[in-house]
Amino acid sequence: MERLQTSEIPAVPEPSSESNEQKIARESGATYVAESGGTAASKRMQAAQALTKEQCRARSDAHSAEGKVIDHFSFCRWGYNTAVKLSGQGAVEGSVRFRETEIGTGSGNMRDATIEVHTDQVVASGKFNDSAIMSFEVSQAGWPSAGSCQVTDISSNPFTTTVGDWRDEYIAYGLVSARGAGTGPDDIATCVYQHNWKVTGGGATTPWSSGPQSGLRFDSSKSLGSNFYDQGVVFDRVVPTFSYDRAQADTAGVAKHVYDALYRPQTTYPSKTGKVIPGDIWSGKPALHRNWPNYDAAAAEVARKNRNAKDAACRGLSRPNDTYQCDEFPFASTKEGAGVGDKNFSVRYVPGAENEQAGRELGSWYGSDRVLHNNEYGIYVN
Repeated sequence: MERLQTSEIPAVPEPSSESNEQKIARESGATYVAESGGTAASKRMQAAQALTKEQCRARSDAHSAEGKVIDHFSFCRWGYNTAVKLSGQGAVEGSVRFRETEIGTGSGNMRDATIEVHTDQVVASGKFNDSAIMSFEVSQAGWPSAGSCQVTDISSNPFTTTVGDWRDEYIAYGLVSARGAGTGPDDIATCVYQHNWKVTGGGATTPWSSGPQSGLRFDSSKSLGSNFYDQGVVFDRVVPTFSYDRAQADTAGVAKHVYDALYRPQTTYPSKTGKVIPGDIWSGKPALHRNWPNYDAAAAEVARKNRNAKDAACRGLSRPNDTYQCDEFPFASTKEGAGVGDKNFSVRYVPGAENEQAGRELGSWYGSDRVLHNNEYGIYVN
């Protein structure tokens, strides 16, 4: 991850809308699998909070311009950056090369993300030595307005100290968005940010070198249920994946149903030649999109159509006994449900207790990972 883009002033990224951020996530192919089971949310948050610079540097998938979104609340990236001063004839007059490790932590209870920056392996040459001055500046672009994302909690921006001090340096800053700074029912705002570096010493000054960009999404949503905070911030350049496990007894019937729907759709009901059921993004199938009925009239209509089409299909099956419930996939809480009308769905009777537990786990995941109305996601079954 060498820094190659240079300019006389720190680069400022272009703002990116929520829809564009989802497009970036989709086209990148980045995803992660949320653990199944009721303790998954706390495990994910603990993993995000526990990430260290050593853990980040141990990840080969974080050694890239894109970095690695580990989950919605945890991001890391590391690589080698070089600030270079060239003469008028293109000869290198001085350079400073160093390793930068970036660790980001989102939040499930406030519109405030924390970014840590660690530097080491600093090598100065030519006109630059340990007494040269190296400056670090964060630049950011908020959407829907410039004020939708602000840098906080840093003593100065740019932050400046000697090259020698950067040999084992740690700084942190916040990226925040106030309530009301977003747009729509969920008060959504996005932030694109990047790091910029410059060195001055020995009568020479490098241009600013600009690093790769990253993205965040802030929200104040009412769609996540009473067990979750109505504000948060996530690393959004990823399509999350929810999972079920057929070996988990309390949701086994649903897990087996979803497994067949994803990987053996020809065995599911209603029958259809060439049936393709969405959700398995790992094999290139279309993603699912969450539908929250209370979002607007159109969302309520999607939910109504899903419910009616599912009930009609269930009447074609025999119910084993009164303890069984008719389960559908794609879920009723998606835009791809039975109401689409293309028969690319499945219904099956499963034990009622398992169906209810599976629904609770899905709802809990929507809340813990802040999956909002119209957000894309995949589904995976062990």
